[in-house]
Amino acid sequence: MSDRSNFCLSSFSSNSLICSFALVSLSFGCFSVAKAGEPATVDVGIFKVAPIVMSDQEYNDNIFSQESDEKNSWVSVISPSVQAKADNGVHAYSLGYQLEAGYYENSTDDNYIDHHLDADAEWELNQRHKLAVNAGYSATHEDRGTGFSQGTATFNNDSPDEFQEINLGANYTFGGIRTKGRLVTALEYLDVRFTNHRGQTRGRDREDIKLAETFYWDIGGSTDALFELAYTNVDYKNDPTSVSGSTDTLDNELVKALVGVTWLATGKTEGTVKFGYAEKNFDDSDRDDFSGFDWSVAVKWSPKAYSSLTINTGRRQDESNGSGDFIDGQDFGLVWKHAWSDRFNTQLSTNYSIEDYKGDVNKQEDDLLDYSLRVNYEMRRWLTLGTSFTYEERDSNQEGEDFTRNIVALHIEASL
Repeated sequence: MSDRSNFCLSSFSSNSLICSFALVSLSFGCFSVAKAGEPATVDVGIFKVAPIVMSDQEYNDNIFSQESDEKNSWVSVISPSVQAKADNGVHAYSLGYQLEAGYYENSTDDNYIDHHLDADAEWELNQRHKLAVNAGYSATHEDRGTGFSQGTATFNNDSPDEFQEINLGANYTFGGIRTKGRLVTALEYLDVRFTNHRGQTRGRDREDIKLAETFYWDIGGSTDALFELAYTNVDYKNDPTSVSGSTDTLDNELVKALVGVTWLATGKTEGTVKFGYAEKNFDDSDRDDFSGFDWSVAVKWSPKAYSSLTINTGRRQDESNGSGDFIDGQDFGLVWKHAWSDRFNTQLSTNYSIEDYKGDVNKQEDDLLDYSLRVNYEMRRWLTLGTSFTYEERDSNQEGEDFTRNIVALHIEASL
């Protein structure tokens, strides 16, 4: 990263950013009254605009997720954002932008500035037809010690990998809330392009196209049975050539067929439970195809209005991060949120994952565990202070891939 970027990062100040956002907002127009716990907005035409600034100051005792010779650092992250929304009850629109800048006190080569843009629109055409579209763009990075640079590959380059993502989506619903059945058709497009270290990253550029059909059938009690069929085509843009001269491609197709139920808050619970079958087939006949049981569960239990417990578990088939053909992941998570008063709340969470690197000659398998506690205090309607502790570990059957780390952080969120 350039000296200019480092100077800008080190000179960031929460107060100056908050003041700048406030002055810009005042120039737009009149403030809208905000409910408790919500940011005030500024009216700009049909939109209500909400600027927010978040700042994190954290101490990380193993910034590169290493098994030994760990490097620690204070990390400062500043993240201003602005969200504009318009909703007349029939049509809804939103535009958003977020900048995130991180500064590592003991490793300035890992400083970063990320940008995220998103736009969404929803049209209720009539009682039986609804259309939603979305678009997003990100210029972001992958921390060293994660993804393609984890473990012994962390120091192959002296800075993080950077990439751009473009995502487009459309969602069409046939059937209304009073009809017995609903059919939802979803189309998604993802384009990933790495922008530095091209000698190592050009083979990771890819396009994903996903088409999913989900049929919902009302079985009573705010509960729907669902039947889902999803197809994803993954196309790598720069396939490497093997020693024999053949193309060594990771191109593949993923098909999932799931059945389950979904229900809104009935009594004290709400959630979605899906079980079924997944199949991943590679264009390269030398790679082993995959098929097996698949599931996705997300259930929220709220014994009190101020307290909830959420259980998440599922299976995923992620693209390779450099080892094997793909990653077969199984996730299990638990989140407890509790509001002790109108201003004071906590969140306790834990996650456990098993990642099996299919097609890896070393048969890599990692167990990932993390847990965290976050405490938030709403000092003012427009100002929330927080602190958190996070513990992470990876237990791998490969030498040099294990790590543990602790992160302690202070958080500030300010709005109008």
